[in-house]
Amino acid sequence: MLRRHAIPLACAFAALAAAGAGVVESLHQQHWDTTALVRIHGALPVSKLATQSDPAFRLRENSGFYDGAYFYAIARDPLATGQAHRLLDEAPYYWGHPAYGWVAWLASAGGRPGAVPDALLAVGLASIFLAGAAASLLAGALGWTPWGGLAVALNPGLVFAVSSDTSEPFGAALLLFGLLAYVRGRRGWAIGLFALLCFVKEPLVLVPLAIAAWELWRRRPPFVAAAVVPAAAWWVYLRVHLGHFPFGQGSERLTAPFKGWKDALAYAAAQSWSPSQVETQLGQAALPLIIVVGLAIAAAAVYALRLRSVVHPAFLAIAALYACITPNGLEFPKDLIRELALVLVLLPFALAVRATPGEPASSGTRPPARLLSALRRGS
Repeated sequence: MLRRHAIPLACAFAALAAAGAGVVESLHQQHWDTTALVRIHGALPVSKLATQSDPAFRLRENSGFYDGAYFYAIARDPLATGQAHRLLDEAPYYWGHPAYGWVAWLASAGGRPGAVPDALLAVGLASIFLAGAAASLLAGALGWTPWGGLAVALNPGLVFAVSSDTSEPFGAALLLFGLLAYVRGRRGWAIGLFALLCFVKEPLVLVPLAIAAWELWRRRPPFVAAAVVPAAAWWVYLRVHLGHFPFGQGSERLTAPFKGWKDALAYAAAQSWSPSQVETQLGQAALPLIIVVGLAIAAAAVYALRLRSVVHPAFLAIAALYACITPNGLEFPKDLIRELALVLVLLPFALAVRATPGEPASSGTRPPARLLSALRRGS
């Protein structure tokens, strides 16, 4: 048994080591204070909540805050019934994708203020570990090498997200385990995992819906569509309780297809000629990243149009979503790698899978059963 799972474990530990290295170096710079990773700045109203319960909470400068602040607020106020949601503008939007904050609430024994920063970090580390194992198992189930699980450890956006207390590693674990459950025919697990995925980011409801459409195309019952029901019910709750649907809140979230890519490319090119050395270096780094990452996603999307595996409709759904990303998600390298982390972790699977509709997935590194049969007949 241990030998059978040696490669998935190796991929899991590789992902954990990559993320852990970033966490250790970041914490070393902040005197091992995990509150610093939440990145709340003093001008953000929720900072008052943090410092009231923990006077030693390390606040950032105005330019240093990040999305971990919102997940901290959700972990302190999971159902938007307490103080935290009243301290944030666009609260319906942030509580529209609460999964990471909810799990941190559980991990902190019900949102204990002093435990939330540790819980956010622990959930991130556990998530990237599980994502590495899930990626390896999924690769083997699809007839690819189980070493494909290294796609998680080599994904800079996931590594960065762990040390920034954001939800991408948790989303990657749910996405990969959901696809694995589907490939193995475990429908209940697949629905449950995809249902949780819908709570990571609202647009990820496109994943189970795309798979359901693929099932209809294959003349099979679209059972996976049921995964969107819990998220839809939660959004109705937010509409009644907070007055808005989450997708009706927030600005600069999505734009016309490819417009954000075009604008970000123009901005990066202009920034690369800035008189500021820092801005010049940011623009010079962003320019090739935008080009290469965009071309890679486009090429994989064209290949995925073959729809030979459940990975293909899932990848196409996420790729279509990020075709509509706004420029502010691409202009800076740190945001580009984090925002696109899920589509990039699925990209090698979209290119490598060999399973065809109606054919049982192979296990481990063995070739598909159909190929074995052909070889026997030929001999």
